[in-house]
Amino acid sequence: MGYLALEKLHQLYDGYRRPVRISGNEYLLLQEEGRVYLLLNRCPHQQAPLQQASISNGQLRCPRHGMVFDLLSGRPVTANGCAALTFLPLVYDGNTLGVDV
Repeated sequence: MGYLALEKLHQLYDGYRRPVRISGNEYLLLQEEGRVYLLLNRCPHQQAPLQQASISNGQLRCPRHGMVFDLLSGRPVTANGCAALTFLPLVYDGNTLGVDV
């Protein structure tokens, strides 16, 4: 397994969002309320990109159809039967944030 650096920690701020390609898939690196997340950049309900999703009170709302997910767990809040968001674990290496690939 190798380490892929994604961002310097001093570049992150609440509201930060950046799509990143990892192993052929597009993920979304984001920071909200001091927490950093790396999630698959598509809604599990209708595959819409999540880069423009609104985030409020720890919940992410899909910009296409309004599906709401708990940002900590990834579980859907507004619908049963929908899959959860897919996260990749982040790795901190000094002042850099990345992922093991």
